[in-house]
Amino acid sequence: MEKIKGIFLNNLPLKILSLLVAFLLWLNITSTQKARVEFYSDVEIKPYPKDLVVEQVQPEKVLIIIEGPKSALSNVNISQIQTYVDGFKLKEGENLLPVEISKDLIKNFKIISIYPDRVLVYAKKRK
Repeated sequence: MEKIKGIFLNNLPLKILSLLVAFLLWLNITSTQKARVEFYSDVEIKPYPKDLVVEQVQPEKVLIIIEGPKSALSNVNISQIQTYVDGFKLKEGENLLPVEISKDLIKNFKIISIYPDRVLVYAKKRK
């Protein structure tokens, strides 16, 4: 019994310190498992309107910031994530339309921001 008691009480301050360091290390690891990725993506028009011709999209690229588990983010092919504006909302002239993201590839991620969140699309009637 004395031997077991000695194991727990021998070097008690060092054992408490090691528990504290282990807890802080665990806290650090669990809090940093999420990661953020920033990338630029070309804005497309989907579906493309048959009766209109798009002359210009300003800006052509938007900045996307997503957050999620580090392990999952490393497996994402950023070039496959598409940003687009809804072609059904497109009218002749100047259009200020919201940017949308194809969510099928980023189901497990949180979209932190899309900048700018709206783009100007200039369209005219097809001849």
